[in-house]
Amino acid sequence: MPAPACEKESVLLTLKSEEENDKMNRGKNMEIIEKTIHNQPIGKEALGAFVGGYLSGDVEKEEMTAFLRAVCAHGLSDEDAIALTEVMLESGDRLHFTPREYPYADKHSTGGVADSTTLIVAPIVAAAGIPFLKMSGRKLGHTGGTIDKLECFRGFEAELTVAEAEEVVDKVGAAIIAQTKELVPADKALYKLRDETNTVKSLPLIASSVVSKKLASGAEVFVLDVKTGDGAFMDTVEEGAKLARLMVRILKSAGKRAAAFLTDMNSPLGEGVGGVAEVLDAIDVLEGARGRLRELALRLAGKLISLAKGVSDEAGANEAKEILDSGNALLKLKEIVAAQGGSTELFSPDARRYILSRGAGTVLSEKDGFIGKIDCVKLGNLAREYEASGAYGMFVRVKVGDPVRKGDTFALLLGENAAPAALLTDLRSCFLVTDEAPPVTPLVYEIVT
Repeated sequence: MPAPACEKESVLLTLKSEEENDKMNRGKNMEIIEKTIHNQPIGKEALGAFVGGYLSGDVEKEEMTAFLRAVCAHGLSDEDAIALTEVMLESGDRLHFTPREYPYADKHSTGGVADSTTLIVAPIVAAAGIPFLKMSGRKLGHTGGTIDKLECFRGFEAELTVAEAEEVVDKVGAAIIAQTKELVPADKALYKLRDETNTVKSLPLIASSVVSKKLASGAEVFVLDVKTGDGAFMDTVEEGAKLARLMVRILKSAGKRAAAFLTDMNSPLGEGVGGVAEVLDAIDVLEGARGRLRELALRLAGKLISLAKGVSDEAGANEAKEILDSGNALLKLKEIVAAQGGSTELFSPDARRYILSRGAGTVLSEKDGFIGKIDCVKLGNLAREYEASGAYGMFVRVKVGDPVRKGDTFALLLGENAAPAALLTDLRSCFLVTDEAPPVTPLVYEIVT
């Protein structure tokens, strides 16, 4: 039976209205892309509608890709980067904690090789009486994630609810847990598309991604470690400094206390590369070992204490050093691991001696000279592959600038079985020996406050 004429007319009007709305929305989307290309202000309302539309399926993948590519090519103003961060933050849940004497503290690194600073910073800050609750990731490319390291403590439980994590903080002062899916779903969706479309490396996109997750995690005080160099996301000091300043500005616009350290990643930070080796490296520092890993961990922890307690940088640094040197930070890390169900076996000297005796191969220098360059990305990837085979990891004994003689050890591999010859060859290619010493680079280039 044919529909009445008025009903047909109603259907046609609805279809026409939907078509006009689609055209209008596409026009608004193109306007956002055009504004990005011409460095014109966009505003939070328009960005919110655009990102929300992408999450709901109303904005096409091609339109969002065009926007991301425009941001990569032309950037965003600080105001729009802040607006984008707020839009992403508001797309999901936010954590809220019980108020304590001092504000919750958090530390974030953009990712470095042989960087186990969290395992040193967290117990120092907790021992100073400052609540520390950090959400960390897994399987983060050539650097690995903090959760990967902590799960080397057999039985360690990272999948805690916020309430369970708070109970751990109540008990021992700090908890480190895996990221939850409910936080910042917009970042998850956009990052997936950025990865697919080669639009990851963009300052405002990196900043809004990192800071939205940090803000959602509920802390009030932040110290960021922005790596720069061959093994870092940011190749140059200039680009790293821009990212550090932008992230600090976004955090401060949200009313948080924040500072960023711009640090060197032309050499592995510590010596241990790969899960168990990195844990042993951190324990060595907690027991008194010196070097770049200790120096940076102390500086990060001191700044967090300074910001959280409202004291001078000198007072914060002195308290951090006193806690580390007294052995209290070592005891605190044991407490944190045990409180999250982890075995403390790796703290045993006998267990560590056993692992260190499992030499599975060495990479040696083939001539005299200086370490002119280390391919940290390749080194990190090879270490992750080696660790995935069931090995403990490796200890890298040299940094850029070190003098070496023929036969000196570049890296010692640890595992129950001999390392493949091809792996040793690949690792040797990560180290460039030069006749002249390269320019000396500082561990910390700049502190952005």
